[in-house]
Order: sequence, then structure tokens, then C-alpha cells
Amino acid sequence: MADIKPKKAPLGAVEPKLPPYIEKLEAWPEPNPKWEVHHREKLLTLEQEKAFTQNDRFYVIGSCFAERIRMGLEAEGIKVGPNYKAVPMADDRYKIDTLPGRPHMNYYNSFAIRQEMDRHIGAWTQDPDDYWTLPKDFIWGSDKPIYQDPYRRLVFGRTPDDLREAISHVNAIMDEGIRNADVFFMTMGLTETFVNKKTGLVACQRPAYGGGGGSEETEFRMSTYEENYANMKRTVEVMREVRPHARIFATVSPVGIARTFIGKDVYVATTENKAILRAVLGALDREFDFVRYFPSYEITMANGPNAFYESDGRHVNPWLVKRLVRAFLDAHYDESAATA
Repeated sequence: MADIKPKKAPLGAVEPKLPPYIEKLEAWPEPNPKWEVHHREKLLTLEQEKAFTQNDRFYVIGSCFAERIRMGLEAEGIKVGPNYKAVPMADDRYKIDTLPGRPHMNYYNSFAIRQEMDRHIGAWTQDPDDYWTLPKDFIWGSDKPIYQDPYRRLVFGRTPDDLREAISHVNAIMDEGIRNADVFFMTMGLTETFVNKKTGLVACQRPAYGGGGGSEETEFRMSTYEENYANMKRTVEVMREVRPHARIFATVSPVGIARTFIGKDVYVATTENKAILRAVLGALDREFDFVRYFPSYEITMANGPNAFYESDGRHVNPWLVKRLVRAFLDAHYDESAATA
């Protein structure tokens, strides 16, 4: 048999050995309180608290980083919802984000996540005529307008009825995931928002994202710490109302924002966005004994430029995502309670 040459590893797949680099990522009963130890040992400690077993089902929601966490958990044998693969598709009548090829939907801000939870318990109902009309059909190429859901990322219908059907399918799969969740995991992305002027609700994405609408229908607002805290407090309260024994984990996405609308440099704006969300999640971690902050943002930043794809400098490299998920499980997965 001829020798088979190993394939070249894809960019970002190989764990680098270049400083700065956290060599020790460990779950300790007591956290390390000294910077000199962190620096000398290249150590970052994680709060150790066993919170779930292999029998528990996750519900993961948030920005694009949530998709990476979801994939990492599934690779470790964890059951994760929502089950986007079960959403019925009718490509000739409606389009739902990147489904079915890429089974994920992004929720970029705390408003979008709160709206999803409020909808689940009936505190908010989307009006049947609450949609955007796009005069140009850039999906199916017809000479008729198409219609878009303002509150989910890139959900379109050829007719209002087609769009309403698509929305109903998404609602059903989200509701099923929430009802069956034992553990919720949220990733928080940004604080820059666009408000639907007609309803006062917040759109999932910026205007004209992916060819969609919102340019005339929304107005920009930089949300505050107080607003994001209120959103996340309401979100975790609803989660526990629906699932009284669920554990809740939240993290700040280390993925930099693609662009900013606050008139600042994008790197400076990213820092402000993430700082607000980090402060919110820290407050919730202290306020509720069933909420825990997982430091994926800190772990990623501690690894410096090596943590990100060289091609865009934003998205987290696969080797580090795998390490993040493994660290999360080491800290919180109760292997002793697992059953076959």
C-alpha cells in the first residue's frame, strides 16, 4: 500500500505555542486571587460547580459564537436544542436564515433574546401584519415584493402567508427547545441596536443586513447598561418560570463587532459593547444562585491574536473553541451522576 501523506491542517486548527498563551486552564475549588500566579504559571482558573449530567438537555441561544459553543457541546455528546434541523423547509415559498444547511439562528442582542422568552410565555405576541415589505425580490427573482420578519435574522416569505408559516415553524422549534431545557447557555454579542419605529421592539440585525429591510423602518439606539441588565434579568426569570430547576450559564462573545454605528473606532466600540455586557452578566451571577458567568471572553482574550482567525481577526479559532467547551465541561459536568 502506498504511503499516504497527512493532509495539511486547516488554518486555525493547530493549537499554537506562541505567547501570550494560557497553558493551564483549570477548574479549581478556589479561584486564583493573584496576578503574579496567573502570569508566572500561565494559569486561568475556573469556578468549579457541578451543574449537569449527560442526561440533561441544553438550550443554546445568542450570537454566532453560540453556534460554535453548540457545535462543541454536540461533539462532546451533549444534547442541545433548539433542534433547528427539524424545522420544515419550503425553499420555494420561504427562507429561514441559513437553514437547513447551517442549523443555527443568531440572536445578537439582549433585546432579541428577551423578546423570544416573552413570546414563549405569551407576554408578547407578534401581530400577523408585523413584517417588512421588500419591493425587490432578491431571493426568488420574481417581479413581486417579498416579506421579512423584523425579529429573526433573515427570515423571508414570498407572500405574507408564507412568512407567517415560516415564523410559526421557528416559534414551534424554539418553544420545544425551551420546554425541554435543563440547562440554558447564552452568548451575548453587542449593545448597539435598531428599534422598529412601528412597534418599539428591537430588530435582530442592522438595517439592510443580508439584503433585507429595516433602513426606513428602524432607528439606531445605543442601549445602556440598565436596559441590558433589565433584559437579562427578565430573561433568566422567565427561564426559571418555565423550567424551575434549570441552571443558566451566560458568557460574552469574544467575537468583535463587524461594524459600529456610534461614531467611534470599531475596536474602541467593541470594547464598550463587551464591557457593558460583561458588567451585566457579572451582576446577574452575583444576584442569582442559579446563574453562572462562564469566562469564554477572558479565556479568549488571554490567548491574544492566536485566538482568532488570521483572515478576519474576529472569529475564534477552532482549537480554542474546543478548549473552551472542554474547560466548561471540566468545571460543570457531573460525570459521577452520568448514566448509560
